[in-house]
Amino acid sequence: MYIANTGMITPLGADTAMTAAAVRADISAYQLSDYYSYDDEPVTMALVPDTLFDNIDIDIDEGDFYGAQHDRVIKMAVLALRQALSGVDIKHPIPLILAFPEPLDKASCAFPQALITNILTQPDLPVQQELIRSLYCGRSGGIEAFELADRYLADQNHDYVLLGASDSYYQCPRLAELDESGRLLTNSNSDGFAPGEAAGFILLTSKPQLAKQFSQSIIRVYPPGMAEEPGHILGDEPCLGEGLDKAFKNALIDYSGLEIESIFSSMNGERYWSKEYGVAMIRNQQHFHDDVAIHHPADCYGDLGAASGPILAGLAVMDLVRKSGSTSSLVYCSSDNSARSAICMQKIQSSPGLAGGQR
Repeated sequence: MYIANTGMITPLGADTAMTAAAVRADISAYQLSDYYSYDDEPVTMALVPDTLFDNIDIDIDEGDFYGAQHDRVIKMAVLALRQALSGVDIKHPIPLILAFPEPLDKASCAFPQALITNILTQPDLPVQQELIRSLYCGRSGGIEAFELADRYLADQNHDYVLLGASDSYYQCPRLAELDESGRLLTNSNSDGFAPGEAAGFILLTSKPQLAKQFSQSIIRVYPPGMAEEPGHILGDEPCLGEGLDKAFKNALIDYSGLEIESIFSSMNGERYWSKEYGVAMIRNQQHFHDDVAIHHPADCYGDLGAASGPILAGLAVMDLVRKSGSTSSLVYCSSDNSARSAICMQKIQSSPGLAGGQR
């Protein structure tokens, strides 16, 4: 698979380039929110600025259980989808694979349907109901979606496949559950994370001539690796790092490039996640450069939930483009549940006949 385009909107910027530049500059979107913890402390969050939504002309079907979270998720998704499709000539509907968080209650279960309904009503998005697939496994889903995309491209002869997510923690039941578990970042709880929100989409193709050109280079994406971690953060078993280790190994099976120079991680500031990362790196260190760079941009834009995977993948693309020569990255995501996933991406020289842009 190859990258045909990317699109995103995050607390740091209205598109991929703005977000990548802000992450490189170590700019933080953290701010005290109007949500207070049970200890009566304001929770630190990272939200997309309201000004980015002010002039969006989108006719929204509100449906049942509609609220502020749905409004933001829908608008972010439409903006990011339009970016991912910009400049690409698509004449027929293409598959769309959506990642969603683990559902909490009836109201949060309505969020996926509200998003799908509103994507389908946008006349400029080449998507049909029968070509939409959904994954409900949290952060890991955005990477797992690459496996479905690979199958669509290989088995059904589509020129393009879209994958991505739009997610927001801007919902009281979701924040309350995290608060009860002591996982929200406040002045008195440094072992919590800053809830964020974002939408990110990746347009993929199996045809190198349709891949986006980056200074005579294209970005190849290898099949992802998935695994399960018995000692996940929602359970009682200790985390031994077995799941992420297996996800790394499975992602590296088909990778045949040079030593990997950078890692993009979904770690969000909670201590839990560093242990499994350490295990996975020690057991797979032969595949990585001695000076491998580890990026965990949740330090800048907060935890993006189900949107973590496509956002990290888009940032990895921008990082690869900036570097000289053939270079590679590994992107991984760990869900609150047992799901773990990783994927390798590599910048390679395009053939002379493909130079100058898309066909």
